[in-house]
Amino acid sequence: MMGKGYKRLAQTIIISGLSVVIGYLINFFITPYITDNIGIDAYGFVSIANTTVTYATIITTALTAFVVRYISIAYHEGRKKDANKYFSSSLMACVILSVFIFAVMALVTLKLELFLNIPDRLVHSVKVLFILVYINFIITTVTTPYGAAAYIKNRLDITGMAKVIGHLCDAGVLLILFSLFKPEVWFVTIGKITTAVVLLLISKIVTVKLTPELKFKKEDVSFSIIKEMMGNGIWNSLNTLGNTLNSGLDLIIANLMLSGVATGQISVAKTIESMFTMLYQVVFQPFQPRLLKAYASGNKEVLRKELQNSMKICGLFSNIAFAGFFSLGALYFKLWLPSQDYVLLNSLTLATVAGSITAGVIQPVYYVNTLTVKTKIPCFLTIASGLLNIGSMYLLLKYTNLGAYAVVLTTVVIMTAINLTFNPIYSAKCLNESPVIFYSVIIRHLISAAVMSGAFLAIERLLQPTTWMGLIGNVAVMVPFGVIIHVIIMYPKEKIKQLVTRKSK
Repeated sequence: MMGKGYKRLAQTIIISGLSVVIGYLINFFITPYITDNIGIDAYGFVSIANTTVTYATIITTALTAFVVRYISIAYHEGRKKDANKYFSSSLMACVILSVFIFAVMALVTLKLELFLNIPDRLVHSVKVLFILVYINFIITTVTTPYGAAAYIKNRLDITGMAKVIGHLCDAGVLLILFSLFKPEVWFVTIGKITTAVVLLLISKIVTVKLTPELKFKKEDVSFSIIKEMMGNGIWNSLNTLGNTLNSGLDLIIANLMLSGVATGQISVAKTIESMFTMLYQVVFQPFQPRLLKAYASGNKEVLRKELQNSMKICGLFSNIAFAGFFSLGALYFKLWLPSQDYVLLNSLTLATVAGSITAGVIQPVYYVNTLTVKTKIPCFLTIASGLLNIGSMYLLLKYTNLGAYAVVLTTVVIMTAINLTFNPIYSAKCLNESPVIFYSVIIRHLISAAVMSGAFLAIERLLQPTTWMGLIGNVAVMVPFGVIIHVIIMYPKEKIKQLVTRKSK
């Protein structure tokens, strides 16, 4: 029988996966509607607005990066009073910091046309869009401390269900707005705010029910605790700065150096990439409470096994997603956005999501830095790679004819190199382990990606789908094949025999 812990893990992945599917479907229907009725250049500003939030998170990450870790570890170690001090202090700080950032960005938004190339017909709508995006930012930031309860009790399945409810509310709000009113680009963010409010309310209820010891108390708010969290978190902020240089400025640069249409096309490609990222992040999230608990217990063997297992499972999902898009992407865009240059969109998207091959399997490895609170060296490397990325992007745009490809390829090449070299080596060093514990998984994962991509392409050539039903049918055939390929390559024969024996009983 599967252990209770793994049953809950599977349940959480399924529920969280459902939230990703619903989020994807919302984007699926909204994107062509906006591009056809408002313009693909308008759609580009949705991504630009969301990207600017990453600039704000450079500041808030210093606080939020370790909130859940500090609260959870103090709680697991029986220091309930300290846990509540972390909870109360972080909640107060999140409110103050996010409101301050909103005020600053609201002032910037008043003169937004001075910073971005915005068509006259979209100036008002884009400004409203930016203001709403930052209101959403306040809500999501304040929700962070309330997320600790689900981690402490390993009930991220509840969080996943909350996201499902939030996305359904998002879809309902969008349906009403686009049905009853003239289409506006900022309608999308009204739906996101609805989701954020639902998550905040449910997270508060979960905190009360699962961890009644965690209550906001003014007397527990401590500047020294906030300073402690931000002292370690500042390195995560610098890391976020590096990530912003790597992937958060590309749309801004495209807006300034390329056409509005090209920016919109890159935005569509990055929307697909964000779904990939969300997929393997959602898959990995249920492992985080287990890793926190294993690390807090000091059991290195359990931690090692949990890390390797989470890498294999995250890699399974990222490989299936990439191989599926590799084989069916051209048809997907032809059916989804027939009025756009779907050949170019497919090429741009494939170049963009190629990074997911390594990013998916490395996702759990990133978390080692958070577990061990060793983030200084990674953040310096991330900033350096980000500066290299921006410099390379600018030179390629100015002196070559690569156009939009220059924007997406620089990030993929640099991040893939880091994922294959620095990240596994440094994370192993943080754990006082050999890098072999990570490379033994990564090498097999890359083989799985190659074999799976070839197999999926062969299936597509054999079945030759031309419609949505044909595409869905192909996916239904490919996914089981992908799982089988990945399991055979990633797991030893003895483990596979054990799994088969369990299933047959």
